Amino acid sequence: MVKNTYHALAVSRAREFPSRVAFAVVIALGAAYVSHTLWPALWFVLQVGSQYLHHVVAAPLRRDPDRPVTRALELGYLGTQVLNGMVFASIAPFCWFAGGEAGRLAALVILLGGVLNLAVLGNASLKFVITGLAPVILAIFALPALTFLVEPGTSIGGMAFLTLGIGLFVAHLAIAVRKWETNEHGLKRALRASKVERLRAERANRAKSEFLTVMSHEIRTPLNGVLGMAQAMAAGRLEDEQRERLEVIRQSGEVLLTLLNDLLDLSKIEAARLQLEDGLVDVAELAAQAQAAFAPLAEAKGVGVKVWVADSARGVRRGDPMRVRQVIYNLMSNAVKFTEQGRVTARITATGPELVVEVADTGPGIAPDVLSTLFERFTQADASDARRYGGSGLGLSIARGLTRIMGGDITVHSAVGHGSTFTARMVLPQTDEVAAPVIPPPPVPSAPPLRAQAPAEEPAEGQVRILAAEDNATNRLVLKTLLEQVGLSASFVENGREAVEAWSTGRWDLVLMDIQMPEMDGVEATRQIRRLEGEQGRPRTPIVALTANAMAHQVAEYTAAGMDALSPKPIQLPQLLATIQQVLAAADDSDAAAVA
Repeated sequence: MVKNTYHALAVSRAREFPSRVAFAVVIALGAAYVSHTLWPALWFVLQVGSQYLHHVVAAPLRRDPDRPVTRALELGYLGTQVLNGMVFASIAPFCWFAGGEAGRLAALVILLGGVLNLAVLGNASLKFVITGLAPVILAIFALPALTFLVEPGTSIGGMAFLTLGIGLFVAHLAIAVRKWETNEHGLKRALRASKVERLRAERANRAKSEFLTVMSHEIRTPLNGVLGMAQAMAAGRLEDEQRERLEVIRQSGEVLLTLLNDLLDLSKIEAARLQLEDGLVDVAELAAQAQAAFAPLAEAKGVGVKVWVADSARGVRRGDPMRVRQVIYNLMSNAVKFTEQGRVTARITATGPELVVEVADTGPGIAPDVLSTLFERFTQADASDARRYGGSGLGLSIARGLTRIMGGDITVHSAVGHGSTFTARMVLPQTDEVAAPVIPPPPVPSAPPLRAQAPAEEPAEGQVRILAAEDNATNRLVLKTLLEQVGLSASFVENGREAVEAWSTGRWDLVLMDIQMPEMDGVEATRQIRRLEGEQGRPRTPIVALTANAMAHQVAEYTAAGMDALSPKPIQLPQLLATIQQVLAAADDSDAAAVA
């Protein structure tokens, strides 16, 4: 502690050396003016010399922060401080005895100014302050006494009163400055601590987000196996009891997938890493989808559902359609889940660019003491709700986070026994553009059954030649099984490097490319294939990304690398087949245009 204190003082005093010389010039000139002597010039030389000596003695502390403060070094440092105080105080007698009333006032101001300067350093080192103050305080009380001895007839009552008053004022000022400095240091420490804690929280959020991203991939891999094989088994011949059990497996897997998606969304919202897609939102279509999605579930409970859209809200707006749908669905799901009788009504209105979604229910209502924590993650209105109604308690938290990203918020009005009304506001500017209509999945493309082949083999003429890059054995088996059930087959490789090699030695109609793979990922493999196509003059091979990483910025990265489409994991066979048909049709159109 002593080492750090003296080191900090040495550095601080070294920085102040030029300003101390400048102040010495001012004091010397003032003293020369009031005393009409040349003694202040000698004092200036002595003052600068003592300051420089102090500067030299403190040099080892400045150069080496870890240097131990020996007894000799401490005595030398404090000794030069005493010398500084003595030289500084010596200017006062010149002014006091040779300058009349003005000189005496100047002497007091100089001495008390020195007291103030040293007093504010009290929190640095008490020894340092005492050794510097002693000569100055001695001079303050010695001057009136010397005056009485040198000039016995002089009345020193007024001077003593003036000295006392100025001394009290300087003491009060010193205390005030010390308090201000202490408060400032405390505030700076608090700000530094707050900044450190904020950085730690941000690092923790980033680490959590990265952890969940990695775990998402690891969890989705076995989940893809569960849901994929459930789809494959459902397409075969099963007894009713087997089909019922299989449906339980499928539903449980989809619930797990929903929970996984919610955790990832919440993590990205908290880490400010969730990016919205700049798309088109057809409000009326979203309302119809919500009506169709929740009506069967509500009717099974004897609850009515109505989604009503005002004329002011109809039309197309700019925004992320998936996230707007997520907000509406989360609010609708919450209302239907907690409403046992009566109805759930959703009203969608708009004021200029602001879209307002009000979802009212006739459920049990929410107690006032619960409303303040309702939007916190993993929170439900009652601890027993998780057992009675199920759910993770993430839906409302995610919905509020999404609305805030979209420039709005969610509020709730509720009373116990009188239901609840949730109001979501989102800024979605109107546009004259036309949103693409929802197209039902195309029919399954017909093709004769294919045998699984090694990558280097040439498929038979007329068959759809599919190269699939997938590093996980379970995912390979799932994809192989699902494709074979509809008469398609694929040749498999286990990483991006092998995919580029297989593509280079064969002719393929389509590449199904995983993203996260060892040795070379799917994005780099796609870049390599597109580069080789250009160098060798080969026709463009459609490449479809198979991945769970399907955020807007990730899709943009895949597109920039040269991928043609994306089919998300866990694999949903109808969606995968629709994507395959789409890219193959586009490739045929491109070839036809090239021939023409």
